[in-house]
Amino acid sequence: MAASLKDTFLYFAYGSNLLKKRIRINNPTAEFIGTGKLDNHQLDFIKYSDHWRGASATIIPTNNKHVWGAIWRLHVKDMSALDRQEGVETNWYFPKAVEVLTPNGAKVECRTYQQTINPPLRGPHEELPLDRRPSSTYLDCIVNGAMDCNLPQDYITELKKIPHNGQKASPKMIEKLNM
Repeated sequence: MAASLKDTFLYFAYGSNLLKKRIRINNPTAEFIGTGKLDNHQLDFIKYSDHWRGASATIIPTNNKHVWGAIWRLHVKDMSALDRQEGVETNWYFPKAVEVLTPNGAKVECRTYQQTINPPLRGPHEELPLDRRPSSTYLDCIVNGAMDCNLPQDYITELKKIPHNGQKASPKMIEKLNM
C-alpha cells in the first residue's frame, strides 16, 4: 500500500545522494520527484570523511549563488535513517528546511543537510585547497548522480571541474556502491 503524502517528506540532495543507487542503500523507498534549484547557496567541501577518504559536500548560504539537486520523496519512518547517514547525531550535518525552485517554477519545501562547520569563502577563481577536496569516488558519485537526475548541463560541467584529492573511497563504501 502506498504511503499517503502526509506520511512523507521531500528531501533535497546535492551530494552523493544525487546518485539513485547511493540514496537507496539506506533509503530503499526513496522516490525521485525531479530536480530543483536552491538559491542563495553554494556547493563547497570542508570535513574529511573516512568512508569517502576526502572532504564531503556541504551547502553554504551565499547570495547570488545556487545549487542544483534532486528532490526525493521519502517516508517519514525513513527520516531517522537519513539523519544517521548524514551524521546528525555526531554533529556532522544538521537538517534544515529550504525552499527549492522546480524547473516549472513551483516552490517546494524540502529537508536538506548542511555541515555544522562552514568553510571559509573562496574568491571567484580561488581553487579548492587540497585538504578540502573530495575523493575521486565521491566526486564521481556526485557527477554521475547529477547526470542520472538530468541536472542542467552547465551545472554538470561545473561539477566536473571540481578537483579531487586523488584518493578512492574505502573498500567498504566502494562495495556498497557496487551493489
